[in-house]
Amino acid sequence: MNPHAGTLGIFKNRTDAGRQLAAKLESLIQRPCVIAAIPRGGVAVALPISERLAVPLTVSYARKLTDPRAPELAFGSLDEDGEAIIDGSTVGTLDLRPADIDAARAHVAAEIHRRIRLYRVPVLARFLPGPGVVLVDDGLATGLTMQAAVSYARRHGAREVTVAVPCASASAARMLGQTADRVISLVIDEDFEAVGHYYADFVPVRDDEVVDMLARAAEHVASDIHDAPPRSR
Repeated sequence: MNPHAGTLGIFKNRTDAGRQLAAKLESLIQRPCVIAAIPRGGVAVALPISERLAVPLTVSYARKLTDPRAPELAFGSLDEDGEAIIDGSTVGTLDLRPADIDAARAHVAAEIHRRIRLYRVPVLARFLPGPGVVLVDDGLATGLTMQAAVSYARRHGAREVTVAVPCASASAARMLGQTADRVISLVIDEDFEAVGHYYADFVPVRDDEVVDMLARAAEHVASDIHDAPPRSR
C-alpha cells in the first residue's frame, strides 16, 4: 500500500493530479494515441496530460449504473454503445428486479446522449481503430465505470489501452489490470474509501467547465490521429 494512502489532500486539485500523472505517462505512451476522459472530473485531470503529451483529448462517456435507493453504490456501468457491465453480487445485495436495471439503463443512456450533444467532441470510436487509448478519470473506487470504458475502447479497435488515474482502490486496480494493457495510478490503496479523500480541493466540475476544457485542448493540441474528424462547432 502507498504510505500516503488515506491521507487527505495528496493532490492539491485535479489539475495538480493531472500534471503529476502526465509526468509519469510521458515516457510510457507510444504515438499515435488519444486521451479519453470520463466526465466530469476526469476531464480536469486529462487536460494537463493532453497538453504535456501533445495528443488529442476526447471523452469516454461510460457512466455508472445506480439505484435511487442507493445512489452511491454502483451495480454496473453503461457505455455510449449501450453496452452494460452488471455486477451480479451488487444486484443481489440491492435486491434489484429486471425492471429496476432497465430503468437505470434508460436513465443513464439519456444522460450519456445529453453529454454527447453538449460536449460536441467526436466520440472515441471516431478515432479508432488503430491508435492507443489512454483512459483517464479522477480516481477509481469500484472500477466499474472504467471497465466499461476499457471494453468500449477494445471493441472499437484500440491498439493498446492504458488506464491512468491519480488514485485507485487496490481491488479496482487488480480488476482493470486483467483487461487493460497497463494501469497507472499514483496511489493504490487497500483501504480506499472515496476518491475525494485524496484531494485537498475536490469541488465538483460543471458541464460548462468541461466544454471550456475540451475547447482549450482542441485549440492547443494538434491531432496526430489519421482520419480523426474536426471538432464540431
